[in-house]
Amino acid sequence: MHTRFGLSILCLLLACSGLGSPARSAPHSGYEAVTGDSPDEDRSIWDSFYEHKSNVFGKEAVGFLKENLHRVRKGRAFVPAMGEGRNAVYLARHGFKVDGVDLSPIAVDRAVELARSQHVSVKGIVADLTTYAYPLQAYDFVFVSLFYMDQLIPKFKQVVKPGGHIMIYLKADTGKPAAGTTPDDFLVKSSTLKAAFKDFQTLSFKEYRDHGVDVIALLARRP
Repeated sequence: MHTRFGLSILCLLLACSGLGSPARSAPHSGYEAVTGDSPDEDRSIWDSFYEHKSNVFGKEAVGFLKENLHRVRKGRAFVPAMGEGRNAVYLARHGFKVDGVDLSPIAVDRAVELARSQHVSVKGIVADLTTYAYPLQAYDFVFVSLFYMDQLIPKFKQVVKPGGHIMIYLKADTGKPAAGTTPDDFLVKSSTLKAAFKDFQTLSFKEYRDHGVDVIALLARRP
């Protein structure tokens, strides 16, 4: 691998994006490290996952993001759990200055390569989202894809500037069995997501099937 792991001490100046490797696992609403007992163990599991697969979610950005980006003011964007970079690179291509965080150095490395191939610049950071130092009101837009932990939602909200926006795209917990596609599948009920953003102004809330999967998506504005 394995100069890639040296990325964990670097703040990269290119590339990231949107789907991917959470810091730890907490399907549904509690906190439970289902992939490992420590960040190092979780990182190893996600690195192994990415090492054997590439473009797990494709290279195209999430459709809900494409459909609603015109409603978001341009500026600084934050993409936690960025994965291999498809969504953050899309934001960079559309005029945003993007910071992204992911636990897996391999995922960040892939994001760097994707950004370079599309001639955009995104700042990528390898870090555990459960211990990350979140700045206050630093970003105009936050985009979170396929990652949900109750205790991190306030952190994601605190980085949004007044008048800024946050977008969440998740697999929906419909009460039906769902086949896992990654080490973590974060299934969230629509009522849980709505309640988490009751203090924000909801501009769009959508429940639909996306590539054969039940998903929920929200776009909200900080007052």
